[in-house]
Amino acid sequence: MDVTLSVFSSNISSVLSIYQDSEKIRLENKNQLLEKLEKDANWTNSEFEQFSHYEFHFEWLLIHSLFISAYSYFENFMFSIARQIEKKTESEIKLNDIRGKGDLDCYRKYINKIGEIKAAKNDSKNWNQISEFKAIRNSIIHKYGVMDKKVNLIKKYDLYFGPSEKMIRVKNIKFLEDFCALSIEYMNEIVNEIKEKNYSS
Repeated sequence: MDVTLSVFSSNISSVLSIYQDSEKIRLENKNQLLEKLEKDANWTNSEFEQFSHYEFHFEWLLIHSLFISAYSYFENFMFSIARQIEKKTESEIKLNDIRGKGDLDCYRKYINKIGEIKAAKNDSKNWNQISEFKAIRNSIIHKYGVMDKKVNLIKKYDLYFGPSEKMIRVKNIKFLEDFCALSIEYMNEIVNEIKEKNYSS
């Protein structure tokens, strides 16, 4: 169990290192283009497109991609825990029997109801926050950032793109940092209870 937690926690944390390394590259390339502009005001179309990419698009595309990866790691952790509980309890109720608001919610329900893990309750503070991150993730994946409902994270991280307040772009790295910290904290809570019930043995 400790190995599972360590692996998934490390994977989630790694996205922040990838961001930091990529951000250095973005700034270096952007600054090189700016230095050239100071020497020669005549940019080619290709250079102008490169600058626009590094200045306006690179960062949010990177954060979106890394967030989706981190979320996937978290979701797979929850799936592995649910499967472990299914195996250890030998319950007649199988993971595939559970219905919820998407796969992640099904995993949580199984961990809570069959595994009797209190940290996985529907009304926990951490789960409510994770559900808001989930809404952002679904919007990015399925609707190109269009939001059908308001969630607190939008205002907290200033995610709206444009005056219409219908589309989001995640440009604030704190958003990614907070999701990584929250998901790892939640995973630790789950594992601590799992150990008490000897599901990991």
